[in-house]
Amino acid sequence: MEAKTKQYLTVTVVGVALFAALMNFADVMGFLRGIVSIFLPVIIGGILALFINVPMNGLEKRLRRLFDRKKKRPSDKLITIICFAVTVTCVVLVLILALTLLIPELVSSIQSLYTQIEAAVPRWLAYLKDADIEWLRRWISGLDWDAVVKTFTDSLDTLASNAVGAVSATVNTVVTVAFALIISVYMSLDRKMLWRHSNKLVRAYLKPSLADSFLNFCRLFRQSFASFLTGQCAEAVILGILMTLAFTLFRIPYGSLVGVVTAICALIPYIGAFISCCVSVFLVLLIDPLLALRCLIVYNAVQFIENQFIYPRVVGSSVGLPPIYTLIAAMIGGKLFGIVGIIFFIPLAAVLIELVKEHADARLKVDTPAFKAPEADTPRQDGEISADPPAEPEEEQREDKEP
Repeated sequence: MEAKTKQYLTVTVVGVALFAALMNFADVMGFLRGIVSIFLPVIIGGILALFINVPMNGLEKRLRRLFDRKKKRPSDKLITIICFAVTVTCVVLVLILALTLLIPELVSSIQSLYTQIEAAVPRWLAYLKDADIEWLRRWISGLDWDAVVKTFTDSLDTLASNAVGAVSATVNTVVTVAFALIISVYMSLDRKMLWRHSNKLVRAYLKPSLADSFLNFCRLFRQSFASFLTGQCAEAVILGILMTLAFTLFRIPYGSLVGVVTAICALIPYIGAFISCCVSVFLVLLIDPLLALRCLIVYNAVQFIENQFIYPRVVGSSVGLPPIYTLIAAMIGGKLFGIVGIIFFIPLAAVLIELVKEHADARLKVDTPAFKAPEADTPRQDGEISADPPAEPEEEQREDKEP
């Protein structure tokens, strides 16, 4: 088959397949959702492994440098297991610290709220005893009790079916999370083997130029994501300290707890601030509503300063993005894919901008070698000056041939 005929046939098949997919868009999306649901534990496990690998790589580099100076050096597999155990232990300790600070404060707040309600019950009973409730009696006597009973029965049936669906969804979620955790462990421990297999498959089934470009993109994204996560952790620590200092300065309770909760939630760009704000206001609201208003004002003021002046510079500089590009990438990622989009679009934008820069530099020839002046015309043997133009340098000729 000739090359042009093969090309035309490929374009025709792709066009027909695309037209058929658009005409049956709902069925295609349902099929894709089914495929995603099947591989959802693998996807979630891969995302978790990507997060775990960032501190693991840093620990492995330092441990290898430490063991290189000694005569007895453990195997690479043992070093990987040690780094994985240390990383998981640190994450668990941070969560335990947050729960240790949060649960006692919640218990004390609920106890104080119960005490306030218990003290207010006599006042409520006295108010109800002295109040005129004749309107309530008339309203109750005018009700259609058959309709009320039927509505209540239908509500019970709906509630039972929703409860069964909720239990089934909970079981599926637990199973998915369990498989995702197991897969993330295997991916973290065997990431070098997975990289070798993926590299082999890419180079076997793609053209050399396309394979090199794809692997280069993966390498840049891994580096950019590692830098982004490092900057995000630094920003979370800074924001937690600022919240603790602000709450202490304005005499708002739960300063240390709010600082820890804010630092943990700040690992989720932009959205985490809303979650930690709701938790902080709720905790203070259990004590005093006026303090809750002050808490809301102080929290949003600190968060505004952090979002406008600290976050774009700390996270943006870590991935090599200007502040405006960081904000735009987070906004687009959040609109498209929510929290996951916010987390992954910032390093993705950094990679795309870096690739565009490289391509633009290659096209514009920024590093063009210096121009070599042609040698002076030399007279011919018969005494006449050569009328032929001087030969252009080899580098200039190469530039002219390129588009």
